Amino acid sequence: MDDRAIGHIHSLHAKSRSFDVATGQKIRDVIERSLGSPLGYGISGTRYPFLEAMRSRGVFTPSGAELLSVRDVRNWCATQAPPWVIKAEESWGGSGVLIADTVAEAEEAYRELSAPLAFHKALRLLLVDRDPFTLARFLRRKTRNVMAQTHIRGIQVTCMAAAWQGRLCGVVTAEVLSTQGRVGASTFLRLIGNPQIEAAASIAAEHLGLSGFFGLDFIMEDGTGRCLLIEMNPRSTQLGHIRAHGADLATRLCAAAGLDVLAPDNRPDHSERIAFFPQCLRFTGSDVDKWELAAEDIPWSEPDLVEELLRLPWTRRGILARLESLVRQNDAFGSAIDPQSIREIRAELERRRPRATSPERPDSTVPGRVAVDVNR
Repeated sequence: MDDRAIGHIHSLHAKSRSFDVATGQKIRDVIERSLGSPLGYGISGTRYPFLEAMRSRGVFTPSGAELLSVRDVRNWCATQAPPWVIKAEESWGGSGVLIADTVAEAEEAYRELSAPLAFHKALRLLLVDRDPFTLARFLRRKTRNVMAQTHIRGIQVTCMAAAWQGRLCGVVTAEVLSTQGRVGASTFLRLIGNPQIEAAASIAAEHLGLSGFFGLDFIMEDGTGRCLLIEMNPRSTQLGHIRAHGADLATRLCAAAGLDVLAPDNRPDHSERIAFFPQCLRFTGSDVDKWELAAEDIPWSEPDLVEELLRLPWTRRGILARLESLVRQNDAFGSAIDPQSIREIRAELERRRPRATSPERPDSTVPGRVAVDVNR
């Protein structure tokens, strides 16, 4: 479930009051049980309002400002040292984030991110990426709110949390080792523990009255070690399947909600290094040195599944998308891996993998030392 879907659910909750009484109440009950208090819906999917709310509760955040005009951009640049991070609301996966090194770049970033969607872009997204929502956005001529944020030098850290009725049930935290581009989603992570991040997740859950899953992104500042909150993802993130301290977040959430729907298991916790499959292969290709530890959990026993997951997303498989790829490479999706390369990669991994010396070594079809996400 992505940010757009969460926004649609929030809108459905608001519009349900125009339905008949019984139907509307049933819809609201289901949504509130799933996502938490409606009092938090207004800011849970935002950037600037959410960060201001967290700052008021004592959570460290970078300096930021809402941008309403080019004059605001110039005023911001005059008081803050470059580079500057310019972010648009209603965006995700790094698509609405630009980093500017000069005032001219900052102004251009603001114009690009705040402007109504241009017709040629809406048409391209509709025909090439097969995304009908962009056409609706164009027809509404809707602008997006934009904010500026100081650029913090440090390490990216992310977490996924589970909450029930405003109480934190569990959190998985990881240091980002590499990403899809400069501001894209993570491809490699290292699990860590951090009390600052756990405290921030608890404050967010309580302040917004959250139920379900959400993610928070931070920068661990060089020199100080402070973790500064930079944004929230109001839905499940890539860390949803990670087991830590004997359970994953879904198990902890079910327990908090009084549900007994998951059978207990004795699977081991994931080790600290995580390589997301198939992203790790799409963005490193045949660079086996970077992700060979992930081979334990790549589902080699299901070759058709491996091959399918290593193809580009379905939005990039149409005729127009393939023609476009001949003209320019879209770095947001990485590269597809052909079957022959997959066989060569597997053979190289098998050659490098040490032979079992004890019965404790995990089998290649069982979750082992390194977590691999088989979801896109």
